[in-house]
Amino acid sequence: MQAALTPAAALSHPGAARRPAAAGRSAVVAATSRRACRVVAAATTEAPAAAAKPPPVQPAVLPGTPAPGAAFPFTAEQLIEKAKQVHATDTGIQDDSVLAPDFRFEFPIVKLSREEYLKTVRGFTFKQGIPNLSSNAYDFRVDPFEPNRVWFTIRTTGTHTGPFKFGRATYDATGATIQGPPECCSYTFNEKGQVTSFTGGYVMDNRVGNTDGLGAAFGILSACGVKIPKPNSLQWEIALKLNQALTSIDRLFNKQ
Repeated sequence: MQAALTPAAALSHPGAARRPAAAGRSAVVAATSRRACRVVAAATTEAPAAAAKPPPVQPAVLPGTPAPGAAFPFTAEQLIEKAKQVHATDTGIQDDSVLAPDFRFEFPIVKLSREEYLKTVRGFTFKQGIPNLSSNAYDFRVDPFEPNRVWFTIRTTGTHTGPFKFGRATYDATGATIQGPPECCSYTFNEKGQVTSFTGGYVMDNRVGNTDGLGAAFGILSACGVKIPKPNSLQWEIALKLNQALTSIDRLFNKQ
């Protein structure tokens, strides 16, 4: 058997000399690895610097809208009551004193001045042929960003029991029931409480009703069986251009 090494012999033994050196190197490697892991861990847990958030963007409003915080002569409740009173006059048809001198009729297709509006709508005889015609207006509310504007919703109904005139044509009774889709409308007021603009004809859900998804006068005509071109179709564009041309001719001759 190999004799046990004495301390002196162990020191001189080649394997014994290598073992402490190897252990030292392993300790250095382990310590370095631990430091590297800590650096990697710190790098991965450190959140990237967040980009600066831009300031909020204010919603767009109609030109002439009172500035935020600016005084307006009417409270929301008073303005809603005024809107209901204007609506009761058929939006100025029965009493045009509710319309401001600079009044504008702003619908998706037709846009008219005060004079043009009154002349046009007073030429319609819908209520003669549809005696129970009703807009069923509801949900009157003041716009939170435009304190001088009142929005409301309508769902037009009626029964076509007699002839009525629209534009250059007269439409005989069909007995048709009219059930329009919900439409969004609004009145904008000045500081005197007069209406400066009337918007409408914006269908909120074209799946509702029997007007083929159309609103305003076009919806009534469609429910009565009149073939109305689809909006944005070629036929629609042709009809629109023709209507504009006829309107221009009427204006020309009315000035003479």
